Amino acid sequence: MTAPLRTLLRLPGVYPLLAFLLGRRVVVRGWSMHPTLSPEERVLFDRLAYRRGPPRRGDIVLASHPKRPRLRIVKRVVGLPGDRVAVDGDRCWVNGMPYGETADAGPAEPPASARTWTLGDDEWLLLGDAPYASTDSRDFGPVGRDLIHARAWLVYWPVSRMRVVRRGA
Repeated sequence: MTAPLRTLLRLPGVYPLLAFLLGRRVVVRGWSMHPTLSPEERVLFDRLAYRRGPPRRGDIVLASHPKRPRLRIVKRVVGLPGDRVAVDGDRCWVNGMPYGETADAGPAEPPASARTWTLGDDEWLLLGDAPYASTDSRDFGPVGRDLIHARAWLVYWPVSRMRVVRRGA
């Protein structure tokens, strides 16, 4: 990013305006991110977000499917570079701790049958919120940073469900 652009982005109100104008508008198809996002909701994705820093755990991102690059997918970032992630059905463990669950939800260690990845320096693990309705890293493995394009920012349609998309667990 150039110095003038960095300076411009620091001005109050400029970043949200640019993010809105340059944002990617996406219609959610399918149930893979339910209940966070529902089918037919329209979401504005911030394409500038990852110019300021890398994807963070809990972000909902717009990414390219690694095996079908023209297909865009909406998933949650669960694993970051260097993490050890285990997935068994609808349960997930990151670095030995249950992801997105309370401490009393069950055993802290994943079962031996869990699929496990140790992520490289440029790998993120993306999962859908509804695991049985999602094609995600369980199917295609970790993705490189170059496949992650934008962070979900705002559900703008239908108006009755308009809301800012917050980072999850």
